[in-house]
Amino acid sequence: MQRREKIAALVGAAIDELNLQRGPGEALGKAADTLLFTLGGPLDSLGLVNLIADLEGRVEAEFGEWVNLADETLFAGEGSPFQSVGRLVDYIDGIL
Repeated sequence: MQRREKIAALVGAAIDELNLQRGPGEALGKAADTLLFTLGGPLDSLGLVNLIADLEGRVEAEFGEWVNLADETLFAGEGSPFQSVGRLVDYIDGIL
């Protein structure tokens, strides 16, 4: 499995974990175009924090390298990696 595919699987596993905490009909998808933390998006700040914490641990366990996804400069603007699943995968792939 290629690195990007591994990252996508880790993001998917973190989303699965987050979905266990969400109500019926509120499950997040794992497709690249699935929106995450955007204006009117499905994740609130607490959901984003949970996703980030879980994902940082998964990335470190898989690749042996810690990534900082909680950098506040990443949260705002159109270039935010948290806008969609695909952007998040791309961002993590770029910093590893």
